[in-house]
Amino acid sequence: MSLFAIKVLPIAAFTATLVGITLAVSEVAYAFSLQRTTGPLPPSGVNAPLPAPTIINFNGPGFTGSVPTTPTTLVSGGPNGGATIQKTAGDADYPGNQLRIGTPGRNGTSGTVSFTFDDPRGLGYFGFFLANDTGANEVVSFFRGNSLIQSFTGLDFLAASGNGNYINFFLTNTSEIFDRVDFTRNLANGNAFRVDNVAYQAIPTPALLPGLLAFGVGVLRKRKGDHSAESEV
Repeated sequence: MSLFAIKVLPIAAFTATLVGITLAVSEVAYAFSLQRTTGPLPPSGVNAPLPAPTIINFNGPGFTGSVPTTPTTLVSGGPNGGATIQKTAGDADYPGNQLRIGTPGRNGTSGTVSFTFDDPRGLGYFGFFLANDTGANEVVSFFRGNSLIQSFTGLDFLAASGNGNYINFFLTNTSEIFDRVDFTRNLANGNAFRVDNVAYQAIPTPALLPGLLAFGVGVLRKRKGDHSAESEV
């Protein structure tokens, strides 16, 4: 079922010049690295730019009322493949051109929304704008099929390197390519989980994959370096 016509926003290519980096995937403890920015920061290939990410901005007449409980097409085709959305538990809706998981207030509700992506290569980058304060009860989970790869909470978002409310996830391990992302709010009371401008990018061709992974590992190393510097203050 297709309800929406999604606008894919052009993103200026970010060129990563990576010289002398030896990629040792076996040394990477995490499937993803995180970075906070003011907008999407997709990695670029070393030898050629990757396609700009597809961005779902929840604008338009189709984004009203509750998120459907059946898979609903958001994007059909394109350089990063198609995407569907589905509410799988609790409450989720579209207030003010955003996606809201759960409802706010003392008697609020929890909820889960799943994004599923159909590009056979899988995805290597994912990002979203965090529209409200979060904590341990707001969770983003990455899957390959029905197999959980890794989950992050709002506390991880706050601890990520960089500044801004846009949360970027970079793949650092080829064995953890993903094709589904779930947003969950576990606690009924308090704020809802609100996001906007969800971005995704398919994994590149094998020739460009090392550059993508090196970008993610570089972000992870920078994050670890920032934490080490903080501990020495």
